[in-house]
Amino acid sequence: MSKPPAAASPSSPRDTSRDGLSNRIEAWLISSPRMRSFWDLVNRIPFLARLLNKLLVNCLVRKAPARPLPLSTLNSYTSWHSLTDRTFFDRYLPPQEPRDLPPVDTVVKLFATAPNGPKLSERSTLLFPVFAQWFTDGWLLTDDTDRTKTKSPHQIDLNPLYGLTEDVTQSLRRLSNVQGERGQLKSEFVNGEEWAPRLYLASGEKNPKFASVPDPARLPRDIAADRRASLFAFGGERANGTTFTAMMNTLFLREHNRLCRLLERTYPAWDDERVFQTARNINIVLVMKIAVEEYINHISSAWLSLLFEPAASYRAEWNRPNWIPIEFNLLYRWHSLVPEKAKWHNDFLEMDSFEFDNTRLLQDGLGCGFDSASNTAARKLGLFNTPHFLMPVEGFSIKQGRDNKLGTYNDYRETFRYPRVTRFAQITSDPQVIDGLRQVYGHVDNIEFFVGIFAEDIPPRLAVTPLIMRMVAVDAFSHLLTNPLLAPLVYHEKTFSPEGMATIKTTSSFRDLLERNIPQPPGTFKITMERDGTEFIGC
Repeated sequence: MSKPPAAASPSSPRDTSRDGLSNRIEAWLISSPRMRSFWDLVNRIPFLARLLNKLLVNCLVRKAPARPLPLSTLNSYTSWHSLTDRTFFDRYLPPQEPRDLPPVDTVVKLFATAPNGPKLSERSTLLFPVFAQWFTDGWLLTDDTDRTKTKSPHQIDLNPLYGLTEDVTQSLRRLSNVQGERGQLKSEFVNGEEWAPRLYLASGEKNPKFASVPDPARLPRDIAADRRASLFAFGGERANGTTFTAMMNTLFLREHNRLCRLLERTYPAWDDERVFQTARNINIVLVMKIAVEEYINHISSAWLSLLFEPAASYRAEWNRPNWIPIEFNLLYRWHSLVPEKAKWHNDFLEMDSFEFDNTRLLQDGLGCGFDSASNTAARKLGLFNTPHFLMPVEGFSIKQGRDNKLGTYNDYRETFRYPRVTRFAQITSDPQVIDGLRQVYGHVDNIEFFVGIFAEDIPPRLAVTPLIMRMVAVDAFSHLLTNPLLAPLVYHEKTFSPEGMATIKTTSSFRDLLERNIPQPPGTFKITMERDGTEFIGC
């Protein structure tokens, strides 16, 4: 069982006999090259695009049972606590009693980069996994003291910037009614650009002004004082994990303060509190809009451009309070997308050199960070492709799935309306993956959820595997579009102001957001999740 996979033989086409007829028809309708001209026409007709967007979103979300789900990670049966105690994860399937599973050390070898080198994504730049990590770090929060529990707010609320608790939020605010400062978050200017203040002093001691702000999760105790002093005072414990996550938080900090200046000029009678709360509301919706119109569209293979349309949920049976499932927490561990190196200016730097270090960002500017991520190719999501420095995290993820007694890969295929597979060749055409799965598990029914979702072949134009795409669509839309800020009695100009609604309507991408928050003129930097073949191959 612990032997390395046998040498791979030439691959044959994947056996599609267990894809399901309705799934194949749907895939053909939305992503076949023969249908592109039809969808291009739809995208140019706003009324028709909105109508078909609503139909597609509802079709996607209905692929899974609607909330409320009867079980959580609290226990194996339904109780009042399991339906209301949101310190636990929700779950799609009942816990399975422990099976005769291979050791974690054996399974984790299925993720190690193959000797013949990593595979590259045909679709994505590094900006794609950077956003995915930062985005999910705000609401897929495992409690490290008990991995069946979560610290998640179960909402997209920009807590990596604003914090999870009111005392953290208050410590990050200017709290000033002075003209020109109302509503703003604390910041400072370095090299002509706006940044969050530093969490630590030059000595490496924590700034007492930010005593309530969480220390960065897993910050090494022996980290050099100058690196520690480069870390920002952000609300989330993971917001300084890498240069790139800090980059994302910095962008939304600048946008928050820009919105505050806009609102204060337009509504001089508004006090600090109203300016802050309105800017915060707008900023949170901007995250969600970019998540749909750039990020989800990047993942999807559909020719229809998905739109940020809150009305798609208003009459839906799945419009229920949000609760993050444990399965969603695990399926977002996209470690194999991360390359070994990233291009920064003309340097090719090891990815782990960006951990807990914002000195390059402060020196070279926010635009340079986005340009770096956009000029580095991502790896391809899948087995035998995780970089060495992230291998321990794969092992922790396998163990978390077992600690929560998740069902098998086949169980989740069935739950999300795919037929159960009966042969390894129905999962993938990659002979190395087939051999590895066979040697580790023996039979397809033994494959664990966390392994199976990464074993699948990725179809053309899709950025992730089919089951991951389906699960992301189900949970992303059902959680995002049911956010309180998007409710019919909330999503209007009285909540966001006419200027705020105009900002929301005219923002669809990171390019829109970044270019109004950096000193350089538009077009200075490359800002994209889509590969164009010119990127540094940071294998």
